[in-house]
Amino acid sequence: MKLVIIGSGRMGVRHAMGAAQAATISEICMVDISEDALLSAKQQLDNSQNSGKFQYLLLADFKTTNEKFDVCIIASTASGRKETVDLAYQKGCKHLMVEKPLGQSMQEASDLSEHIESLAINTCVNLNMRLYDSFIQLRKDLNEKPQLKGEKVIMTNTGTIGIGANGIHYLDLLYFLLDAESAELVAGEIEETLIPSGRGPQFGDFGGWCTIKLFGKNGDYKGRAHLSMAATSTAFGGWDIVTPHGRITLHEIEQKRIDYLRKEDSQMPISRYAADYLPPVETKIESPFLGDLTKIWLEELAEGRQLLPSVSESLKVHQLMFDWLSKSTTHKETFPIT
Repeated sequence: MKLVIIGSGRMGVRHAMGAAQAATISEICMVDISEDALLSAKQQLDNSQNSGKFQYLLLADFKTTNEKFDVCIIASTASGRKETVDLAYQKGCKHLMVEKPLGQSMQEASDLSEHIESLAINTCVNLNMRLYDSFIQLRKDLNEKPQLKGEKVIMTNTGTIGIGANGIHYLDLLYFLLDAESAELVAGEIEETLIPSGRGPQFGDFGGWCTIKLFGKNGDYKGRAHLSMAATSTAFGGWDIVTPHGRITLHEIEQKRIDYLRKEDSQMPISRYAADYLPPVETKIESPFLGDLTKIWLEELAEGRQLLPSVSESLKVHQLMFDWLSKSTTHKETFPIT
């Protein structure tokens, strides 16, 4: 398959490094509006394996080329996504990955989803934490281990990861882990401090806290989440998941998971907290590089399997994010996230 990556900044280069390792990809075209960005990408990718797969085109030149492609990854900023999707469609792409967020407002995200549905192009959103082996295993354990079944409380307390840049991944992960179909923002707040963006002064991100309830397909209550993403802290926090008879702690930096579980055959009542608990069990977890996830996605795509959510499926995650962002005192409908 021939791949085009539109946007050759840091995100685009990461995708390219992984794509180059995929045996199913024969050619990769890097496209950007900026010649400097293309040059920087070339300098980085020339030192990678399979560097012979790459070609580099300015956006204006790409628009006029007659070359056709099979797959497109949109790694550019959230503005002008409709035009970029149309361009990929014109170049013959049958599969498309769009970086999150889909837009800078819920209206933009919805409009893009409707536009994509009108085209014969299989499109997904890069909400890729659901591809982590550690989270796939965690989801399985939460659904199957007797001590972990039932209502859950999920908590994380972290720093300037940004609600638009990374918080949306966390929101999607909540849906994934709890097998939820809908969510309700119970309460929330957005901090006044805007987080600067490496993509330029016209962009920025937000911090804040929220409480969310999540529900299953039949409206059954799955659990709640308490998220804090401070706009004034460089700390990177972990996760705590509390279940009827257990607690799981995730340390992403230390790459470890610790399970605290009550004995499966315990006869102690619910009121006897901490009673009959087994010694904690520690296991190793891994947070893969973005490029590794891109490689997995492309290889599975070649086999006819789509591991990432479709654009329409991602709308509920975007809605939850924008409901939270709308608590801002400085921005209400449109946000400079990218």
